[in-house]
Amino acid sequence: MSHITTEQALQIPQQLKRQGSQTGSGPTSHSDRSEGKQEAKYLSDDAVTLLRRQSAQTVKNLKVESYKNELGQDNALVRETLRTKLAEYKLNPNTRLSVGKDAFGNIEIKGALLQSDIEQISEDLNNSAPFKAAFNQLSQHQPTLNYVDNVVKLSGAYGVSNNLFNSLISDDNEFNKLNDISHRYQTLKANVDQNGTGDDPRFVSERDFQFVLNG
Repeated sequence: MSHITTEQALQIPQQLKRQGSQTGSGPTSHSDRSEGKQEAKYLSDDAVTLLRRQSAQTVKNLKVESYKNELGQDNALVRETLRTKLAEYKLNPNTRLSVGKDAFGNIEIKGALLQSDIEQISEDLNNSAPFKAAFNQLSQHQPTLNYVDNVVKLSGAYGVSNNLFNSLISDDNEFNKLNDISHRYQTLKANVDQNGTGDDPRFVSERDFQFVLNG
């Protein structure tokens, strides 16, 4: 199937209209009508393909799976540490735990546990340098990854263009590492907050990030 230019795509409605008026004037064979319908179908398919390619052009080169792999070890460490703590305190292994940060940046957990267990486990986690390092990585990058993954999926499925997302992506892939995109993502969120426009559902800050076990 041949490619068409944007200008040609914009002319498609007029072409189809002229084609329909020609079909209605004068005797036309069944073969001619079939060929006309087939040509119109090709034009429509080409237009959809073109628009989808244009809207998805920015996202198709992003290696989302590599971003997920980059955070895979941190996810695994946080998950296994929490499971170990449940076992250590002889708690139900299926207990739902939510891990985040308090107003002072300390790690805190929430769940259907005794307050004494919550405080002790939170203290253990804050005293674990490997856990804190892994959780800090997740809180910094996971919100960005979740946002990028969602936009890429929508773009692939529906050809949806996203101006906010495009502003996060550099034309040079060398500057599209997860750390780069996360920095731009959080900078945009800070600008939104500074402008006093209220909470924007497109942004999740490091402070708002929650890791959920058995969720």
